[in-house]
Amino acid sequence: MAFNITPEPGAKSYHRLEVVQMLDGNMLYVPVHVIKGLEDGPTLGLYANIHGTEYYQNRIIRTVVNQLKPDELKGTIIAVPVANPYSFAHMTRTTPNPPEETVDFSNMNRVFPGKRTQPLFGSMNPTDVSLTMRIAALISDELVPKCSHILDYHGQMRGMALNKMLFNLDPESKEMARVFGLGILHDPPGSISSGAFMPMTSYAGTLGIPSAVPEIGGGGHGERFEAECERVGVKGTMNVMKHLGMLEGEPMLPEKQFYFIHAPHVRATFGGYFVSDMEASDVGIGKPPREVSKGEVLGTVYNPYSFEELEQIKSPCDGLIYACRVSGLVNPQSEVLAVADYKDSKWID
Repeated sequence: MAFNITPEPGAKSYHRLEVVQMLDGNMLYVPVHVIKGLEDGPTLGLYANIHGTEYYQNRIIRTVVNQLKPDELKGTIIAVPVANPYSFAHMTRTTPNPPEETVDFSNMNRVFPGKRTQPLFGSMNPTDVSLTMRIAALISDELVPKCSHILDYHGQMRGMALNKMLFNLDPESKEMARVFGLGILHDPPGSISSGAFMPMTSYAGTLGIPSAVPEIGGGGHGERFEAECERVGVKGTMNVMKHLGMLEGEPMLPEKQFYFIHAPHVRATFGGYFVSDMEASDVGIGKPPREVSKGEVLGTVYNPYSFEELEQIKSPCDGLIYACRVSGLVNPQSEVLAVADYKDSKWID
């Protein structure tokens, strides 16, 4: 039986989409808030916490759901504040404790629609999937097709910060990304899809659903920073709703936004103590993104045992910081910096 999430017009409702009974005897479920306006209109899906480390995105959906008044809304909101409740509860990016190593596809934003289209070691059994895929399949079947448009909120892990807008490549998705008004839009070459498995918004795109991905903030930077991330995310969401005709008014946009293609990442090549010259706000949250020059030293990694300096972290290009790590411990190959390269970039109105 299909999951029924159709409340009366002018009403809010809360639902639990059941996934499976867990070993501790409790039901694993995906929470779903539905707001149905008095008038017909688009159905906007709002999703957060596909990755549990990006917990702070939950605040954006909470504020939107609490502030929206159904009698002022045209259309419907389907809001999923915790898309992967298992990783959220463990505060991990991936689903913890995969049950069997051959099907441990545990990053939920790489496994949509959660169904196997080719054999794995000869198996096409529909139950031969990971728990992560099982959650993704339920969302793919019961929620995504009900949406006419999707916003999927992401961010960065504890100790890092991120600020950029991703989007599907159809014109309507690009326009959603622009009117969100985050100020920095990334149109990267290449893809993170892997054959039949892909991010949720990529899967939505195969169904013809325009989708955009606001990536705002990072964990562990304190209430002032998290509150600013929340404010930015709520404002952008309301902008999109106004653009879609779901709310009255015009989107409130910055005078210009930065559109970039190339995004060189810098990783620590040694494990050690990273002393950073960067703050979380340097990505452009609460102030403009920090401009850097090629070769500019932005931090050092030292050996916490011998105190030997191991390496300097330098900007790989001229551009704007859109992701960075603050001071703390790093493992080898930990990401510490990403720059929106001025090459082939442009400012758009």
